[in-house]
Amino acid sequence: PPPPRAGGQPPPPPPPAVAAQQQQLQQQQEQQQQQPPPRPAAPAAPEPPAAQEQQPRSSTPEPAAEPEQPLSSSPVSDAAPAEDGADAAADELAREAEQLKLDEQPKTPRTPRTPRADKAADVAAESHPPVDQGRIMEAYNKLMAEDPRDHLNVVFIGHVDAGKSTLGGQILFLTGGVDKRTIEKYEREAKDKNRESWYMAYIMDTNEEERVKGITVEVGRAKFETEARRYTILDAPGHKNYVPNMIMGAAQADVAVLVISSRKGEYETGFEKGGQTREHAQLAKTLGVVKLIVVVNKLDDHSVAEEGKWSQARYDEIVKGLTPFLKQCGYNPKKDLTFIPISALHGHNVKERVGSDVSASSSSSSSSTAAAAAASSVVGSSATC
Repeated sequence: PPPPRAGGQPPPPPPPAVAAQQQQLQQQQEQQQQQPPPRPAAPAAPEPPAAQEQQPRSSTPEPAAEPEQPLSSSPVSDAAPAEDGADAAADELAREAEQLKLDEQPKTPRTPRTPRADKAADVAAESHPPVDQGRIMEAYNKLMAEDPRDHLNVVFIGHVDAGKSTLGGQILFLTGGVDKRTIEKYEREAKDKNRESWYMAYIMDTNEEERVKGITVEVGRAKFETEARRYTILDAPGHKNYVPNMIMGAAQADVAVLVISSRKGEYETGFEKGGQTREHAQLAKTLGVVKLIVVVNKLDDHSVAEEGKWSQARYDEIVKGLTPFLKQCGYNPKKDLTFIPISALHGHNVKERVGSDVSASSSSSSSSTAAAAAASSVVGSSATC
């Protein structure tokens, strides 16, 4: 509006036409502010109002009309498309980063499926029928009704050539499991092969390959009985190449018999590092065999015998050497171990106790008697090992 006149008098009001034009411009500006502007486009030139052109000139100066601002895009309208584009770019970057993470993760190679593998999977997926405990108990009760005697599995373990098969065959012969004619047949076969001392082992080693090589390959199995119990003998191989077979036999045993050869050089070889005497004793304890009978064999051999009698010094040497090691394995020397001197080839101190004529001294005889009695309490037979 024009400045006030001199004298403090206010300027005269504008003519009605000018007031109407100003009001119309204000209404247009308000409508433009309320309505969202269109997309950015070339601004349109403002058109002069027709009322102003037709208005006659007047001597009174008119107030200058406010020029109409051109239509332009507001900052809000410009930021909206920019924000949409930034969001789309951020989403794209996030997808690319996720894809890169997936690509960097190591991929596990898939094992190719074969028909055999598919068949094995199908067999494993099949449901096995449940075990009928009632039928098992019925069969056990029927067996106990026929023979109420207890059953015991005894495994013979030790180093190769210690005399395990010979001891097993001698027990079967002394208990009546093998007749005299069969023993004579085995003696002829062993003599033809220049192995006269192997004939007793042929009772347990029934395989021809085992008889030719003189070593046990598979676990031999035989049975004998006494008045108190029924026994199953498990003759485990002593060679280091057949340790898995030995484990299979020891896993079935209740009592283990560790056979030691007292011959000069053989005991030391089996008990040294790498010998099967150590390994078999440890495996038996690991497999749950609690009771161990240590049989000192071949005391009648000329390399250890003293004037045709068993050597007490050699027996004591073996007992003192084995006891600390077996105690370290977990056996209690007073409760779990029993030492017995024997001669498996001739059957001395196997079924019947030996007398003083084959012992080195009376102490040796009493030692064998106590050992046999202790073994009797373990295996359940009277006066026998």
